[in-house]
Amino acid sequence: MHRKTDRIAIGTRRAPRRILACGASALALGLGATAAQAQETEMAQADTGNGSPIIVTGSRIRQDGMQTPVPVTAVQAEALDSMAPTTLVEGLSQLPQFYGNQTPNDATSWFERGGYGNLNLRGLGINRTLTLLNGRRIISANAFGGVDTNVIPEALIASIATTTGGASAAYGTDAVAGVVNFILDTDFDGLELTAQAGITSRGDSEYYEISGAFGTNIGSRGHFLISAERFEQEGVHNYDGRDWYNAWGTVPDANGQLLIRPNVISNAATFDGLIFAPGSAIDMLQFRSDGTFAPFMTGSPTTARPGVPPARSAGGSGDDIGAEVQTIYPDIERDAIYAYADYEVADGFTMFAQYIRGSNETFRYNTPRGSIQGTPTAVTIFQDNAYLPDAIRQTMITEGLESFTLRRQGSAEDIGADITLRDRNVMNSVTAGFQWDLDTGGFLDDWTIDAYYQYGHNQRRAYQVGLRVDRLFAAVDAVVDPATGSIVCRTSLFNDQFPGCQPLNLFGRGNATPGAVDYVTGNDPGEQITTPLFFANGGFGPGITDSYTSQEAKVSITTLRQHVVDLSFSGELWEGWGAGPISAAFGASYREDRIRQIVRDSTNQSSDHVNGHPVLCDTDPEAIAAGLRGVNPADCANTVGVQYSKVSNILGSIDVKEAFGELLVPLIADAGFIEQANLHLTGRWADYSGSGTVWAYKAGLDLQLGGGIRLRGTYSRDVRAANLSERFDRTGGVATITDPRYPGDGAINVTRFSGGNPNVNPEEADTFTVGAVFQPEFIDGLSISLDWYRIEIGGAIGQLGVQAVVNQCEAGATDLCSLITRDIATDRLVLVGDVFINVDENVVSGVDLEVAYQRDIALFGGGGEAIGARLYASWLDENSETLAGTQTIDRAGQTGLQQSDGIAYALPDFKATGSLTYNNGGFSAFVQGRYIDGGTIENALVEGVDIERNSVSSAFYADARLSYEHQFDSGTSVEIFGQVTNLFDEDPPITPYYSVFLGYSQQYNPSLFDVLGRRYTLGVRVRM
Repeated sequence: MHRKTDRIAIGTRRAPRRILACGASALALGLGATAAQAQETEMAQADTGNGSPIIVTGSRIRQDGMQTPVPVTAVQAEALDSMAPTTLVEGLSQLPQFYGNQTPNDATSWFERGGYGNLNLRGLGINRTLTLLNGRRIISANAFGGVDTNVIPEALIASIATTTGGASAAYGTDAVAGVVNFILDTDFDGLELTAQAGITSRGDSEYYEISGAFGTNIGSRGHFLISAERFEQEGVHNYDGRDWYNAWGTVPDANGQLLIRPNVISNAATFDGLIFAPGSAIDMLQFRSDGTFAPFMTGSPTTARPGVPPARSAGGSGDDIGAEVQTIYPDIERDAIYAYADYEVADGFTMFAQYIRGSNETFRYNTPRGSIQGTPTAVTIFQDNAYLPDAIRQTMITEGLESFTLRRQGSAEDIGADITLRDRNVMNSVTAGFQWDLDTGGFLDDWTIDAYYQYGHNQRRAYQVGLRVDRLFAAVDAVVDPATGSIVCRTSLFNDQFPGCQPLNLFGRGNATPGAVDYVTGNDPGEQITTPLFFANGGFGPGITDSYTSQEAKVSITTLRQHVVDLSFSGELWEGWGAGPISAAFGASYREDRIRQIVRDSTNQSSDHVNGHPVLCDTDPEAIAAGLRGVNPADCANTVGVQYSKVSNILGSIDVKEAFGELLVPLIADAGFIEQANLHLTGRWADYSGSGTVWAYKAGLDLQLGGGIRLRGTYSRDVRAANLSERFDRTGGVATITDPRYPGDGAINVTRFSGGNPNVNPEEADTFTVGAVFQPEFIDGLSISLDWYRIEIGGAIGQLGVQAVVNQCEAGATDLCSLITRDIATDRLVLVGDVFINVDENVVSGVDLEVAYQRDIALFGGGGEAIGARLYASWLDENSETLAGTQTIDRAGQTGLQQSDGIAYALPDFKATGSLTYNNGGFSAFVQGRYIDGGTIENALVEGVDIERNSVSSAFYADARLSYEHQFDSGTSVEIFGQVTNLFDEDPPITPYYSVFLGYSQQYNPSLFDVLGRRYTLGVRVRM
């Protein structure tokens, strides 16, 4: 059984094992024990059996029975398991207050972010949501400040408590949107083993998870526990068995209005190659996989000149590139180990230590997979190309045509086969501290002192295999060596600037030799490399030199380190004037965050580069001497060896010194209709390196009235200092933009960097909440809460976007021109920076509703028979952003893919999750419905003018779970459970979008809608 101690228990705590054994059904789905107290702080605490104070999420004061004016939602781990049995973040995503959580499926290419489980309250961003573990910070998984919930040990989670108002005064920076607190059951006693597995109705995305936890007392004063778990899930890398996929996209008509059509495919490239030679007889001929050729048939409607990106049409003889290259769910592997020990060395003085290790790894195919479809990566084929079919060569000779442009998408059969991204994140955390319950008499009697030191270490390794743009043009220019008659790279006949070049045949998929494919994809493994200073000084910190042996993949290694020291006091100041004792908490802390980012990319040290610039532009003396020819002028923009994946070496640190104070002042008690009135005041001073001193404060009023009515309201000034990415990072990627100097080039893909700014100021937010809770005495077990909120952020840290940077520079904003690099010879864009500045104003407002009901019944008998119901609902009134010099954009209600850049917004006006539970003895049944309101594809578009239909349909998902637990006389219990997720196999709504950069349609929003379909889970749990 559990040991009775005064352990921290924010939110509800898991019941003792003996209670679980006798009535596991009441907690198995998380509704029974907490239903009627969903948003109350009395729900968010547990009876430890000795009257010791506890901590409530949103407050640093430890007091039994305490209520705060902050809305708190607590969910039992079992309930979250029922919502989504695979990952924590997918379960939390079903709670309406979360908008756009980053799940493993949202991993993006180009080293920007991996397959994390980052939380996003109110849709304000992962960097404004503070994630805690047992009331303490946990190290971020990336420089953006997001904690990867995938590395949190699930086996010991008792509950998760969420506050949805600003909490910077209580917890410091990042808590602008609220706090999510994961509560581990550190009192766990006994042995628990769980195994479960699942699969979709299509027979894919198989997964399994095993976990074990063991806890025991050490004498009468100590406790020890350990847990371990393993999770694996196979990815889904195509649309097989999903007939809802039909390449829905948008095609502009003659007036520019976007038409929504199925089978929207590229007219600018194919898997086998498409000739672009205006005015020639060979124009718009497409190659076949056997090397022959045929006319390319354009579908209708179509747009732009066929062969020029972003040309596409509905139907025709083009290829659906997206059908082959798309990873709709990645491969996932996850491990977690947790160990905890405490010992009461003296009466009231307990020391503890904790260790956590978690790892999360994802694998996906990168997109685009070797795109050479247009500006800037189309290649030039010359008349003397050794692989060119004779009929085409003869036509070129007859016409006097020296060359043509070949547009091609990388196929899985050749240059696209190994374009992959593997992401591995490993977190280690060590915590040691003490809790001292004073029994001194006098002023400090019954006060509690908490102190701890915590060290966190997180390392992310991202492995990318990409297209070697620096070698592509040399390999494609294949000619016959006049001396030997062999086919060689033309550059080998000059000064051999490209040693080892292998001639590449791109006429038809699968015709390239393995050696040629290997030459133009990936790095050169086994080379001893020392990073030169040019690449060591990419960011704002000092340079980093790095010596290593190169691998096939380009490797980005980001190491984060965090030191935290925290000391706090909590207790009663004064008995007050009869309304209740005045309680207080105060304390101080110090935190340091460090980042070290290195990139191991042998392409940047190869002979193909001069001072980090690839030898590409055929106007460069190096290129002329090397025999390089046919390079598109815009290709000088590719400043990296592996396509669009430049990441610089970074070194930086941030430290903060903080002090806080909090008061709970009872104002009135038992005065007529007012049973209790409490005033809450909190203030925090912080001194951030590089940002200076900032203040955060909060005031709240809580009124308990007669008839089970409770009113509450808060105002807070919240702050957020720039994170490591916003200060120091310099992450590379790709941007599709139009150069205002050369509009004739159309949409071009250029390298861009997302840059930190060490001088960016903290952002400030004003948060207002007003709410009511109704727990009628005449309906036992019913609780209804309704809360309105509004968050206004001024000077928000953000980015203009690369297109805006280029446009505003051309319009006269000279301060932005320093972020733009153009090639000296061609004047084309080489690099565009998009740094963080205080440019935004954000406003978010809405209403949350929560209803919970539970009661014992006697329908069938059997003992412990009960029903429970719970409803979470959220209305989003506004989620707006105002960039400097632009008009306000309100994205509330936007559930599609933004047509300008494909960003997926998950901001429906209304979301609701409701569930019903029936428990009878060891049997439990659970059904859940999730509703997502219909929305717009993009709010800025006018239906009938900009787009023919600007709507996304609603979605409803149903889930069901059955479980049975049998208790043996020995005390051992065995539970068997089964679950069906997306019971009715609901298809994702169509959110049509055509990606100019990727060259194919993306027809769904993975951040909001289920793409896997119906799936089954079966598992067993043994408790001893």
